[in-house]
Amino acid sequence: MSDPVNDNDDHNPYEDAMAAYDRGHLNKAFKLFLAGAESGDVDSMAMVAVMYGAGEGVRIDLHQSIEWDQMAIAAGSELAFLNIAITYRCVGDLVNARHYFERALESGDGEAALQLAKLYMVSDKESETVRKYLNIAIDSTNAFDDTRQEARDLLARGVQRD
Repeated sequence: MSDPVNDNDDHNPYEDAMAAYDRGHLNKAFKLFLAGAESGDVDSMAMVAVMYGAGEGVRIDLHQSIEWDQMAIAAGSELAFLNIAITYRCVGDLVNARHYFERALESGDGEAALQLAKLYMVSDKESETVRKYLNIAIDSTNAFDDTRQEARDLLARGVQRD
């Protein structure tokens, strides 16, 4: 019997893990991603972090999520910036959340602009900063349609677009 985690021919363990994840087989997907992450696959590291953060196939463990995202970032992942920022926000560490949202935005992630705007919406004194980030989100080619629409809606509710 073939071992999908250790086949090196034309077998891609990350693709097997994603297929299990997409089918909702989260325990299996987590095990496959973890095996890939432990062997140094950066995309698997990021998915292990996501799954720890969301409690998919494993108990929620935000500390583990942060650790795996840090490993993914150290291995060159720019995609992990957004996830680690969200996790830091969840644990109440807004300084690190802002730092990683900014790094995600610098790497071209339009979702990060919306998240930064939301961080700054706590103060009326930050309306110019909020407007700046919402405009970036709206104009981003690397943001989901829902993200751009939410930014438009937020602008319409109180902050005017430049």
